[in-house]
Amino acid sequence: MVYGQVKDTITSTFLVAYYDYTCRTSDNKGEDFVVSYGLTLQVGQDIACTMGQKRHSGENDKSEQLLYVPTTWQNYPEGKMTSVETIPPYRYLTTEKIVEASWNLQTERDTICGLPCQKATGTYGGRAWTVWFAESLPTRFGPWRLGGLPGLIVRAVSDDGIHRFECNKVEPVKEAITYTIPEGTIKSERAKFVKLRNRIFGNPNYLSNPSYYIKTSEIESMVVMGGHVLLGNIPLEMKPAKFQPLDF
Repeated sequence: MVYGQVKDTITSTFLVAYYDYTCRTSDNKGEDFVVSYGLTLQVGQDIACTMGQKRHSGENDKSEQLLYVPTTWQNYPEGKMTSVETIPPYRYLTTEKIVEASWNLQTERDTICGLPCQKATGTYGGRAWTVWFAESLPTRFGPWRLGGLPGLIVRAVSDDGIHRFECNKVEPVKEAITYTIPEGTIKSERAKFVKLRNRIFGNPNYLSNPSYYIKTSEIESMVVMGGHVLLGNIPLEMKPAKFQPLDF
């Protein structure tokens, strides 16, 4: 199923949290490299949405688009997790039942963004995570697809040290959370999409030839501009870092 443009306001926020996301990986020469970008988490009473900070601020910034930053809605539709993610030259829409981590609360405490926090550990998406949540911000949501604790998740680190979400600011803001599906987005089962994404980006050929999997017949139009390649309206990263999946 291919979608036309969809943009609906589904609820409003009571707070907005901003995160630094970092991924420790390597470049195409095998040297250590850190991928980083900003994330915005819009938090409503029953729905949350995570997206790139530049997208949230309305910037049409190719650098963020080249990192294929997903947009994810938690508990929309009710009981579901919905994402729009990119594998050039296509965008994919996935929806699955919310499966929350089985968290184990720990006794350790910390202060993050001026907020007293408690530690918890659990597993999600095939990775073990250590997180910190703030009970003073009563919501079960967190960045990306993480959630299910009695307070906002303000720090999350995968136990292998590869992935890290670190909150740097929380604001009591009321703004619209929109459900936006770009035109041409393809609907896919989540498990099928994750398997496809990890197989394509995880292939050794991806580092040296990031378009290795794209058939000529799949390209409707291609533009080379300022060192970037646009396939339709989707930019293609020509110098990617080694792919480190958040979920398996």
